[in-house]
Amino acid sequence: MQSYFRLSASSSLRRPLSIFGLPEQYQKAAEKDVFDHLDQAIVAYFRAEAHEELPAVLSDPSFLISDELKKLFTLYIPDLQAKMIQLFAGELDSRESYRYWLPYFPPAFCLHENVERYPDGSVKQIVLNRMCLPPEPIFRIGGMHEYRVVVELSVAESILRRSPYGVDLTPVEVRSVSYTHL
Repeated sequence: MQSYFRLSASSSLRRPLSIFGLPEQYQKAAEKDVFDHLDQAIVAYFRAEAHEELPAVLSDPSFLISDELKKLFTLYIPDLQAKMIQLFAGELDSRESYRYWLPYFPPAFCLHENVERYPDGSVKQIVLNRMCLPPEPIFRIGGMHEYRVVVELSVAESILRRSPYGVDLTPVEVRSVSYTHL
């Protein structure tokens, strides 16, 4: 049985990059038609505060990955589509810049039918339906308000071998379909 992990920015980050100037359509690029109309590369800015942390995954204001993770992901998904976002320090006296990528992962509608939700519709705990898992080793969960990316064990191990900074890999529960007998 295959294991799966949610990929996210580390919850222990104290000073992640604070991005501004990222156009709204880049923040809501979960749908393929929106993603396809984005420029291949754009510039946005970050606040160069004292000792900001540079995680390999950013989740605010959009799900972005570092160059290192993009290179790794293309080993698993050779035709991975991603738009480049060059981040420059917003302060005039700083010359710092960092490159991140906005990847496109088609939604996989694989949430288990018995997943618990909050009143606003957001998912309390991710539980995947084993019968609906996609063949891709990296995917985005469809049917959720939140943008959640999941990787299978082999990808998680590859990520950990590279020791990227500021990345959390949280185990995700996978259940088989429950059949009720009448």
